[in-house]
Amino acid sequence: MTIEVCSNCFSPRISPYMGYETGKRFICQDCEHISVVTIEFQDIAALVAFLQEKGLVDPNTLRE
Repeated sequence: MTIEVCSNCFSPRISPYMGYETGKRFICQDCEHISVVTIEFQDIAALVAFLQEKGLVDPNTLRE
C-alpha cells in the first residue's frame, strides 16, 4: 500500500482541495499547504526511514 504525504511537512493527512474543482490539488490538514505535488512512499516503514534519515523524527519516540 502506498502512502502519499504533504510535500511541505511530510504529513500523510492530505485531502483533495475544493473537491478537485480547481484541478488536482491537495491541502494538508496539518500545515494547510496547498499543492499539486505530493510525495509517495511504498509503505509506512519507508516514510519512517525517510523521516529518520532527515532527522525529522526521533527514533527513540517511535513505538513498535
